[in-house]
Amino acid sequence: KDFITAMSKFPNYSVNNCILIASQCPQATLVCSYHKWQTDFNRTVNKGEKGIMIIAPIRGKKTVEENIMDENEQPVLDSEGNLQTETVIKEYQTFRPVYVFDIAQTSGDPIPTLATMLSGDVDSFDMLREALIRASPVPVFFQPVPGTANGYYSPSEQKIVIDEDLSQKQTIKTMIHEMAHASLQHGGPDDKWDRKTKELQAESSAFWVSQLLDIDTSEYSFGYISGYSSTKDASELRENLGVIKETAEKLYSRICETMKEVQEESCEHAEKEVSEHDESGQDQSQEQEQTYVRRRCR
Repeated sequence: KDFITAMSKFPNYSVNNCILIASQCPQATLVCSYHKWQTDFNRTVNKGEKGIMIIAPIRGKKTVEENIMDENEQPVLDSEGNLQTETVIKEYQTFRPVYVFDIAQTSGDPIPTLATMLSGDVDSFDMLREALIRASPVPVFFQPVPGTANGYYSPSEQKIVIDEDLSQKQTIKTMIHEMAHASLQHGGPDDKWDRKTKELQAESSAFWVSQLLDIDTSEYSFGYISGYSSTKDASELRENLGVIKETAEKLYSRICETMKEVQEESCEHAEKEVSEHDESGQDQSQEQEQTYVRRRCR
């Protein structure tokens, strides 16, 4: 209830405004105006923060004189042959730039969430992380990420940034999520999706791939997907199932290729150090790595 109440207060931005937000602040997660943060969420924008520019509609009315038309859409003339006019009120719409702020730029009461951060380690984490880095459509960087975001994909800079302090399981899941954004070219010139749809596609793809890799992310993914689903049924998921399936299968296929590359390089490296290891121990280590790749890329 608290989560739904909070999310209902955030504006639904157009595709063009989502692109504007992503280009200026790729790591943005929840944005709204300066005053809305104060009045609806009891949060204040931090001193010195720079606003994110979007375009807002302005509706107004003006009084104009118009010709009076008859039933045949012909102008009506008076007895002296002059056009008859009437005063009417016309509504119009124009646009102006306004500024919004991401939650990371604010301080105050916490925002309710459905997603639970993942904890725990992942088997052969270093190998899998390296495989994901190689499989990614764009370079991946690990560094502190401000605010509540675990990572982000920047379409303008063509890179993925992952928070360096995440658990192993959350790191893998977040990498796949951002790789899905990059694979679908979200935020690019041909992007036709609104933000909710993009997050639904990315997180569903991440959950799909994680399951194939024997990594359970349901504790986080289900809450995250629910938070970006605007309806109470599964219609949105069904509508995007084709996109999700294709994206997940392509990512998984590529990850399996790079995992095998990493495993082969690891074996080659181990063979070079055979003089420093027991031969039987070496064989056992190689067999463990081969079993790992076979299990996750079956």
